[in-house]
Amino acid sequence: METNTEKYEATHGRKPRGYGMWMFEMVGTDGRGSWLRETVRATGTLAMARAAAVREFKASSGRIKSVDEVVVLP
Repeated sequence: METNTEKYEATHGRKPRGYGMWMFEMVGTDGRGSWLRETVRATGTLAMARAAAVREFKASSGRIKSVDEVVVLP
Protein backbone atom coordinates (compact mmCIF):
# COMPACT_ATOMS: atom_id res chain seq x y z
CA MET A 1 0.00 0.00 0.00
CA GLU A 2 1.38 3.36 -1.03
CA THR A 3 0.52 6.61 0.75
CA ASN A 4 0.49 9.66 -1.52
CA THR A 5 0.69 13.09 0.18
CA GLU A 6 1.33 15.28 -2.90
CA LYS A 7 -2.13 16.93 -2.92
CA TYR A 8 -1.91 17.73 0.80
CA GLU A 9 1.64 19.12 0.49
CA ALA A 10 0.72 21.27 -2.53
CA THR A 11 -2.17 22.85 -0.62
CA HIS A 12 -0.62 23.24 2.85
CA GLY A 13 3.06 23.61 1.96
CA ARG A 14 4.21 20.88 4.38
CA LYS A 15 3.88 17.18 5.05
CA PRO A 16 0.77 16.01 6.95
CA ARG A 17 1.27 15.53 10.68
CA GLY A 18 -0.52 15.75 13.97
CA TYR A 19 -3.93 14.78 15.24
CA GLY A 20 -7.12 15.69 13.45
CA MET A 21 -9.79 14.79 10.90
CA TRP A 22 -8.24 13.32 7.75
CA MET A 23 -9.76 12.67 4.33
CA PHE A 24 -8.38 9.86 2.21
CA GLU A 25 -9.02 8.73 -1.34
CA MET A 26 -8.69 4.95 -1.33
CA VAL A 27 -7.93 2.85 -4.41
CA GLY A 28 -8.43 -0.89 -4.05
CA THR A 29 -8.85 -4.05 -6.10
CA ASP A 30 -10.67 -7.32 -5.67
CA GLY A 31 -7.78 -9.28 -7.23
CA ARG A 32 -9.76 -10.12 -10.38
CA GLY A 33 -9.25 -6.90 -12.33
CA SER A 34 -11.99 -4.78 -10.77
CA TRP A 35 -10.94 -1.46 -9.16
CA LEU A 36 -12.80 0.72 -6.68
CA ARG A 37 -12.05 4.33 -5.69
CA GLU A 38 -13.75 5.85 -2.65
CA THR A 39 -13.29 8.82 -0.28
CA VAL A 40 -13.13 7.94 3.43
CA ARG A 41 -12.65 10.15 6.49
CA ALA A 42 -11.13 9.23 9.84
CA THR A 43 -9.92 10.93 13.01
CA GLY A 44 -6.62 10.51 14.87
CA THR A 45 -2.97 10.78 14.02
CA LEU A 46 -2.22 10.22 10.34
CA ALA A 47 -1.11 6.62 10.90
CA MET A 48 -4.08 5.75 13.12
CA ALA A 49 -6.55 7.44 10.77
CA ARG A 50 -5.09 5.75 7.69
CA ALA A 51 -5.38 2.32 9.33
CA ALA A 52 -8.97 3.02 10.39
CA ALA A 53 -9.84 4.29 6.90
CA VAL A 54 -8.41 1.14 5.29
CA ARG A 55 -10.48 -1.06 7.63
CA GLU A 56 -13.63 0.96 6.89
CA PHE A 57 -12.98 0.88 3.12
CA LYS A 58 -12.55 -2.90 3.10
CA ALA A 59 -15.58 -3.46 5.34
CA SER A 60 -17.90 -1.14 3.41
CA SER A 61 -17.16 -2.58 -0.01
CA GLY A 62 -16.97 -6.22 1.05
CA ARG A 63 -15.16 -7.32 -2.09
CA ILE A 64 -11.88 -5.40 -1.77
CA LYS A 65 -8.93 -7.72 -1.14
CA SER A 66 -6.08 -5.16 -1.22
CA VAL A 67 -5.69 -1.41 -1.02
CA ASP A 68 -3.15 -0.22 -3.57
CA GLU A 69 -3.00 3.52 -2.89
CA VAL A 70 -4.09 5.92 -0.17
CA VAL A 71 -4.13 9.62 -1.16
CA VAL A 72 -4.19 12.13 1.72
CA LEU A 73 -6.59 14.88 0.66
CA PRO A 74 -6.24 18.53 1.68
